[in-house]
Amino acid sequence: LQSGFDWTKFSKGNRCRGDGDTDRVLGKVECDFGPAPPPGYNSGSWPNGWCHPMSSTCQQLGVKDNLCGECKPWGNAGFSLEEHGMGLRFQGASFDDNKIGTGSYQAMNICTLAKYGNKGTIGDPPSVKCAGTTLRGVASQVHWYGNCRKGRKSQEHCCSNAALLQSGFDWNKFSKGNRCGGDRDKDRVLGEVKCEFAPAG
Repeated sequence: LQSGFDWTKFSKGNRCRGDGDTDRVLGKVECDFGPAPPPGYNSGSWPNGWCHPMSSTCQQLGVKDNLCGECKPWGNAGFSLEEHGMGLRFQGASFDDNKIGTGSYQAMNICTLAKYGNKGTIGDPPSVKCAGTTLRGVASQVHWYGNCRKGRKSQEHCCSNAALLQSGFDWNKFSKGNRCGGDRDKDRVLGEVKCEFAPAG
């Protein structure tokens, strides 16, 4: 429910419009309440709904783009981004649910995107401890193409798992869908990415 809700709008019985159905009565209810969501984190449709705004925690952790996720400390001076309502996203698209595990170039590159921002200058590179976790139980969405083999030179221009990003990268060059050139494929969304960075040099 949202603020200003009216319980009397619900139907009585066992179907919309109501009927004469009767049930056993409710004898007990137990309630627990978590903290209120941060300002700006509201319900809505993809891709703008359930998107965490940038927070002071994100800034303290050195995150330039939180990809709609909640920023939390993780690992050795690293961070995690979590969004369990609709998933992490960039420019209206989710991320591939393939090749997203620990040490994948796609996970490492997503961490680079988050820390340095699109077209940013890369300082410390992402470590092989970077990992993503797919979010189950929510609608699949259009996604950036990442389902290619590590080191596949011919797909560096279109696939986020082909090679590690370099300074000045533009994430928008990657294709959307499940192939170079793009298609209409949809994947389960990315619910969390954990990021750690190795000292440069």
